[in-house]
Amino acid sequence: MKKIDAARQNLDRLDSQLLDILAKRIEIVREIGEIKANQGLQVLDVQRERALLTSILEKAEKRHLSQHFVAQIFRQMIRYGRNTQESILTPLTHESPVVQYQGTRGAFSWLAARKYFSVRHTDFRMAGSHTYQEAIDAVSSGTSAYAVLPLENSLAGSFHEVIDLVAKSPCSIVGEEIIPIDLCLVALPGAQVSDLEVIYSHPVVLQQCARFLGTLDGVQTTAHEDTAAAAAKVQADGLKSQGAIASRHAAELCDLAILKEDISGVGSDITRFAIIAAQPISVDNHLPAKTSIVVNLPNEAGVLASIVNAFGQRGINMGKLESRPSADGSSLTRFYIELDGNAENPVLKEAVDSVRQIARSLRVLGCYVDRARLESESDDLLGRAVDPDPDPSAVELHVLPGKTPARKPGPKKPTFKFDSQPSGERSIVQVGQAAFGDGNFHVIAGPCAVENPTQLDLAARDARDAGAVVLRGGVFKPRTSPYSFQGLGWEGLRLLREAGDKYDLPIVTEVMATEQVGRVAELADMLQIGARNMQNFDLLREVGRTDRPILLKRGLMASIDELLMAAEYIMSQGNFQVVLCERGIRTFETATRSTLDLSAVPVLQERTHLPICVDPSHAAGRKALVAPLARGARAVGADSIMVEIHPDPANALCDGPQALSALELANLIAELK
Repeated sequence: MKKIDAARQNLDRLDSQLLDILAKRIEIVREIGEIKANQGLQVLDVQRERALLTSILEKAEKRHLSQHFVAQIFRQMIRYGRNTQESILTPLTHESPVVQYQGTRGAFSWLAARKYFSVRHTDFRMAGSHTYQEAIDAVSSGTSAYAVLPLENSLAGSFHEVIDLVAKSPCSIVGEEIIPIDLCLVALPGAQVSDLEVIYSHPVVLQQCARFLGTLDGVQTTAHEDTAAAAAKVQADGLKSQGAIASRHAAELCDLAILKEDISGVGSDITRFAIIAAQPISVDNHLPAKTSIVVNLPNEAGVLASIVNAFGQRGINMGKLESRPSADGSSLTRFYIELDGNAENPVLKEAVDSVRQIARSLRVLGCYVDRARLESESDDLLGRAVDPDPDPSAVELHVLPGKTPARKPGPKKPTFKFDSQPSGERSIVQVGQAAFGDGNFHVIAGPCAVENPTQLDLAARDARDAGAVVLRGGVFKPRTSPYSFQGLGWEGLRLLREAGDKYDLPIVTEVMATEQVGRVAELADMLQIGARNMQNFDLLREVGRTDRPILLKRGLMASIDELLMAAEYIMSQGNFQVVLCERGIRTFETATRSTLDLSAVPVLQERTHLPICVDPSHAAGRKALVAPLARGARAVGADSIMVEIHPDPANALCDGPQALSALELANLIAELK
């Protein structure tokens, strides 16, 4: 035994020396990464890596070592080195981050988080959440710096719930990690497959293993929140009749036995995880990048072809293109697209800008390092090391045509500028059957406030009969006095929706707070941001994350620049369906409620592609002035007007003096046609 102990001590000493050498090697890798970053060099030096690996494999052969064995070791070393240099070129923005993952310790999300952040941080902390929504909320609120959530499984496909949650949140995808999924049937030590009566696992995993599970007679399957939690339940319950489908790592953490490995039975099974942060990042142009976007398109012939051509004609590969009907029941189709390229590349930017002109809404979910390309290039390079005549160009990083921006150290936040169209074309915002900005003049009409079912029904009928294309109605009213009528709230919204459906009119109503947006957007066809909320930036961002068109009113004391920047807040979140509304500004003049700035209409037409609406009712405050101001709006080129009507203006609970009667509305619309 003394000889074997001595041999083992020698082995332990060599292992320690190997670790010291690996630590020294990674120090040098970091040093080289810093040099590359400062000099703007690529992460991958083709000639250097090929010569080095060829020499290593030759030396391995002379030492009678398996080239396959040595290749496996150096493949991992190269990946580790490249990931380390990537972290230098695209650094994280938090010193001691809290990383959120869905599930419990040992879940695949937990493994992905450990793999990704262990290269970049030594002091990160991880926290589990029960749902994807909780993880996203933790990042949005600043409780956690990052979230790691599944994006795509090679067998089950995309995790659409995660994509939708990111699209609706202020967060961005800043990275990705790839994890092989080793699904095992696990149970208590001593248990046999024949003992099992129920098997727990994540519903997607149960679906992946359906063929294997079908071979188990009399065994029930029960969905659980994640694979690791399923393994923990089996351990906690202590019943040999229970099993779980989980990873080998989860089984080891829970002291469970592996009854059968690789039970998916379909070969390679990998899951791609998204690294999600509160702010987007800039990816160094020497790294292979991927840009993810969500686009909502009208379900019309030729629209998809236009999108594909926008990227294809510029040489941009669409690595992923998936469509689903819009969840809100509208006629829009929602596309998730992954583009091979850097979001800051001028050619890709141009392509995205052209798509914005066609789309109802578009949001860039993030630009991040393409993990699959980064690792496959490393593997490809290693395979070419023993090729006597390799093609150097085959392993060079793909860079989109066009001049790429010079690297700047540290994270860079993108600057959004959407107030002008490169082509000079004007945007069209579709609300129901009406297309604002298509060259026709439209009228939005309805009561200032929804008061009761009878009042609203009469107003909606009058609006339709007169020729209005959208029904307006306030359900939440921002009144100067807290003692004035504040609206019916959610009951008013229900009444407005029913009236719109009855008279076949889309509805628009105002949202006053971020927490109202989602619920109002479920029923309203268009959301209004009132003058008092024009610079409520949190509210602007929130409506920008919806699929609904937005009517943005100019503030009482706002300049045209401030109005346009308020629209920027909305569009920067991906929603480009914005109609600007001039409703009068406050001046020293007291003859009218506000001073209607009709000169703003041609000025805005010079500055922006967005459709323009004028609200003569709120500007004038007196119905006698509504018609002449509406004619003025038509004359200076506005796309639409919004006027208030009431079946009994004298008894209106809100703004009765400026409300038109049914006949007055009909005469006005007939005159303006």
